[in-house]
Amino acid sequence: MKRAPRPRLATAPTARPSAALLHALLAVLLIAFSAAALAATPAGTVITNQATALAGGRTYRSNLVETVVLPVCSVTITPDGTPAQPGQTVDVVLGGTAYLPYRILNTGNASARFDLTLQQDPSSEWTPVASALYLDEDCNGRLDPADPAVTAVDLAAGEEACLLVSVQAPDQGRGDLYISPVAACPQGTSDRENYGRVHLLGGPQLQVDKSMTPTRVLPGDLVRVSLSVRNAGDAPAEPVTLSDDLAPLAAAGARYEPSSARAAKGTVEFSDGGGWTTREPASVSGIRLVLDRLDPGETAVLVFYLRVADDAAAATVRNRAVAEGPGGPAEGTAEFEIAPRYEHFLGPRGNPRALPGGEGSPDDLQEVPYLIAGQTYCFEHTLENASTAADDFDLSVSGLPEGVEGAFYLDPDTPLESPVHLEAGASLDFLFCVVAEDVVPPFTADLVATSAASGASNHTYDRVKEVWPADALAPTKRVDPEGTVTAGSELVYTLHFENGYPIDLTHVVIEDPLDEHLEYVASDPEGSYDPEGHLLRWTLETLPSGAGWTATVTVRVKQDTPDDVIIENAFTVRSDQLPDPVASDPTRTPVWSSQLLLQKEVSPAEVRLGELLHYVLTVHNPSNAAMTVTVTDIPAAGLRYVAGSGTPLEPEQQDDRLVWADLRLEGGETLVLEYDMRVLPGASGELVNVAVAEGTASGSTATARSRATARARLAEGAFLPRRATLVGRVFLDADRDGRYDPGRDVPLPGARLLLPDGTQVRTDVVGNYAFRDIEAGVWQVVLDPQTAPFPPLPHPEALGDGYRHRVYAWGLTVSDFPLAAPAGVIEATRSTSLFFGPLRVDKHLIPLGEGRVRVVLHLVSSTPLPELTLRDPLPEGGEKIFDLGTFEGEKTLTYDLEVEGRPVLTDPEVRWRYP
Repeated sequence: MKRAPRPRLATAPTARPSAALLHALLAVLLIAFSAAALAATPAGTVITNQATALAGGRTYRSNLVETVVLPVCSVTITPDGTPAQPGQTVDVVLGGTAYLPYRILNTGNASARFDLTLQQDPSSEWTPVASALYLDEDCNGRLDPADPAVTAVDLAAGEEACLLVSVQAPDQGRGDLYISPVAACPQGTSDRENYGRVHLLGGPQLQVDKSMTPTRVLPGDLVRVSLSVRNAGDAPAEPVTLSDDLAPLAAAGARYEPSSARAAKGTVEFSDGGGWTTREPASVSGIRLVLDRLDPGETAVLVFYLRVADDAAAATVRNRAVAEGPGGPAEGTAEFEIAPRYEHFLGPRGNPRALPGGEGSPDDLQEVPYLIAGQTYCFEHTLENASTAADDFDLSVSGLPEGVEGAFYLDPDTPLESPVHLEAGASLDFLFCVVAEDVVPPFTADLVATSAASGASNHTYDRVKEVWPADALAPTKRVDPEGTVTAGSELVYTLHFENGYPIDLTHVVIEDPLDEHLEYVASDPEGSYDPEGHLLRWTLETLPSGAGWTATVTVRVKQDTPDDVIIENAFTVRSDQLPDPVASDPTRTPVWSSQLLLQKEVSPAEVRLGELLHYVLTVHNPSNAAMTVTVTDIPAAGLRYVAGSGTPLEPEQQDDRLVWADLRLEGGETLVLEYDMRVLPGASGELVNVAVAEGTASGSTATARSRATARARLAEGAFLPRRATLVGRVFLDADRDGRYDPGRDVPLPGARLLLPDGTQVRTDVVGNYAFRDIEAGVWQVVLDPQTAPFPPLPHPEALGDGYRHRVYAWGLTVSDFPLAAPAGVIEATRSTSLFFGPLRVDKHLIPLGEGRVRVVLHLVSSTPLPELTLRDPLPEGGEKIFDLGTFEGEKTLTYDLEVEGRPVLTDPEVRWRYP
């Protein structure tokens, strides 16, 4: 046994003790240090030591010494040995395999991985065919199937493991082989002197060969087993026994085939688990060939068959044969694979194999006499996996005519996903449900289950002999009154249907789910009413073919029903023959209780021919629901609409009417329409304008109407009936609104205007012109562009490029010429708007002159907004912040800025907390 090296020690620096004390403690320190160094102390251990001495009745202590143990790698393999003195000796026959057991020990003080190799001494007389190192996990000195081949091993400090050196001898040769396992540390330290001697024997040498064919079989197949024993030595072997334990094979489902054993030489014997006999028992658990003598080079063969059971599971089956006698023992192994046998069946529920007829027979067909269009019918089926392994099955169907849908279900409410996974021997019950949308010819559905493993298919068939129409029941429902109703109204529903099928309907259930906005009053015949579920129900045991059923239901619209609610109501019928409820056509009853509010105003109250009347229409939606509104104005005779005067929208002129169509008013919203009418010849007395507003709810056909009248009086004798005065103003329109704004717009004096008869005038200092005492009628007024070199703005009376107006002159008639102001004349206010949920923010920039701008922020919200914060970015950087708390309604915020050049319009930001 080699001695483990001592661990290296690292000593921490300490204070130097006195010389006297060192002399006094020297012997004690040497003894303590030697003891610590010799121990295999774990790496990282800190050793402390302090000596104590007595002198002159006083105690003296040395300084404290600390020693840190460093990691040391050291390994030992036993038994040791040299080629001259091998640690062990084993014999091996020609072609045989010898095993040399060893132990490896980590003699260091830390965990380490040791590389393992084999070295052969040059004095060896033969070279092995193969050699390897194995980890002998159970330390039994034999190679077990679970023992792994290794090239390295990990060991903790003080831990050991068992190794096996495997050496396969050649078929020829003699003498000794000297071989040693080598273990090396990562740093290079190794243990190499562990030689063992393998002596190659002469004389008889037994060799066993075993084969099983074919190597891949299915349940039910036969496997041919061939055992042979050969004497590869140079002397006879007598006696020899070649045996095979069949019990492991039987456990895997491969059993001895009776009367199948054959041998040309020797005697075949059998075992049933007890003794051996030449008579073959009913259950064979072992077989052997007994040979009195096997000469050098001679081979004896035993052949027999195994039968794989029909239910044998997929597995790899391995077996070993052993030859015993001089030159032995020897063994041979072989294996074969039992592949899965895949088979499956699809058929009616509880009979997937469609017995007794089997696949494709009448027993594999399900048939129903009729199917009602629109109704779901489900056929029940079973899928069986008769394989010896798990498999996935794809379900498909063919043969369904157009208009028929089919699907697979686990139960009526749970679809069956494909593929279907089934373990070996398992089965699944499922439904195949069909529904025909209309009457179709008789059909047969071909259901197919296809194996994912084998690709094989199995069929079953579902047949429908006749399809009846869905409308033979014809349920109808009527409501009285029809159309729009108000809250609190009573409604009477009439329910009716007839059994138009050639069969009686059994267990008929009629259900009428009432809308939540309805109150149940009564029914005839009386049904059972569930107030919580708002469900009215009648039941009939039988409704004969051709018979009908009628009922009336009285309900009341609840008083709190909001506008624009549509009450839909339908009833359903189901029975044993109609499992899917058949619904009647629904009734639709719009509810609308509010009326539009319309107000019409006119000014002035008295007018002369040629003058303008200004009308204001105010439309208000008092409901809580949005409406699409159309406003129609019917002018009095002698009034003509002034094109372009409508604000905010222009009306469409339809014959003698003005129409504003598709105006959307939200609940509670008010819309104001303004426009002008000119008084023309033919007007007389009281001028009565009638306006009508009609609204349609956004979600229904419910309507609300309103009518308003405005009256003005025509003043008499103001002008001669055939003379007129045409006046107007020429000005630079700064805000381009078409109207003269004193103090902002700029009048243009000296502009020349002409009439077709050559009459011409020039504007005065305030831009006014006048053609007096002209004949009433249509005139073209021309503005001379040489005297007014500014582009005309759009005008209702403008012709061509806008320098000409077509004017109907009667009495006092006004026609202004607004012109585009040159650049630099106007200071336009800049603005932007922000819409975010219920909040609107309008931002305006108003120039104040001398480089100052006023910022105006106007906020509107119809909903309380908690913790509202508005941030307005400044053009030069930074921001203006307004914390408004909980905000609702309207609020205007202002602040002034000093700017250089044209003001920059930035977009404000808002944030609030949702509750």
